Order: sequence, then C-alpha cells, then structure tokens
Amino acid sequence: MSPARGVGAATGVPWRPVAGLTAAGTGLLAVAAIWVTSPVAGTAVTVGVPLLAAATAYVLDEAASEAVAAAPTSLRARSRCRLAAVVVILAIGAVALAALALRSGASARLGIMLWLTGCALVAVAASAILRRRVAEPGEAVAGGVIALVLALAIAHPLDRWVDLFPTDAGQRWGGSLVVWGSVVAVAVIATLAGTRDPLD
Repeated sequence: MSPARGVGAATGVPWRPVAGLTAAGTGLLAVAAIWVTSPVAGTAVTVGVPLLAAATAYVLDEAASEAVAAAPTSLRARSRCRLAAVVVILAIGAVALAALALRSGASARLGIMLWLTGCALVAVAASAILRRRVAEPGEAVAGGVIALVLALAIAHPLDRWVDLFPTDAGQRWGGSLVVWGSVVAVAVIATLAGTRDPLD
C-alpha cells in the first residue's frame, strides 16, 4: 500500500473517542502512579486499563464503508494501517505502567501490561469480526469490554483458580500470565480471520 493510501485509511479512524478514552485511561494510570500508596490506586488501574482497551475498539470503525469497499485497497491492508493506532495506544499504556512500577518500586506491576494487551486485542478482534456485518462496531465493543472487565474485577468469579487482574507483588502472577498469553494468541488469530478479505 502506498503511503498516501495508508494516510487515507488512518484518517478514517474516529479519533475523538479513541483520543478521549486513551486520555481517560492514561489519566487514571497517572493517578495510580502519583498516589501509589492510596487505596484509590488499585481502582484507578482496574478502571484505567479497560478504558485504554476500549479506545482500541474504535480503530477499525469505517463510517464510509461502502465507498471504501469499492476502492482497490484490500481490507487486510486498510486494517493494517489502522492497527498502527493500537500500537500507539499500547505504547502510551506501557509508559504509564512503567511510571507506576518505578513509583511503587514493584517491577511486578509491569505484568499489568500483558492484561492491557490482552484486553486491547480482544477489543480489536471483536471489532474486526463484527465489522464484517456492522460498519462501526466500536461503541458496542468498547462498552462490552469495559463492562466485562469491571464485572470480572468486581465479582472475582475465577479467583479460586487464578488472579485474573493482579496488581501487586506476591499475587498469583504465573497463572495470570498464562491466561492472558492465551487470550492474546486467540485474539490475534481472530483478528487475522476478521480482517481477511471477503473473496479470499
């Protein structure tokens, strides 16, 4: 794909919700890093991570889907350009989590990056699959990701087997890393399937 077409695909991203959710999620992670010993810090991380993941749900939205479908650029190529925004969002989250780890003196908190990546890739995969039927699935997927993560974080239905969202040293990080590593792998496969061109 030519650089001009890549820029054209990127300009189709609905940047307002992407930027808004990224700013909100990063802001909460910054709150956790500043007031690292406060009880609010844990809540800020638990809410901030799904907000960053929700931002990635909008990246594949295509308001002008019918016009774009008639262009010579493939769905996979258009999706690849837009997924660069996901990398940027994850990089911003990584910087915020690195600041949190430095401020708290707990390098284990860098492991939160894996569940941020898992949540974000689940959002992207769901958007990629739904986009085959709906031009703009971002809002529904973002809301679903936030609701699901918060429900799991509050209800703790899997705590008997694994700490799904560990934030501190001494928690069961091993099981969490295995779960989120598996989630990342499945989400990548689903995204590849969802961005395959219809005639392939």
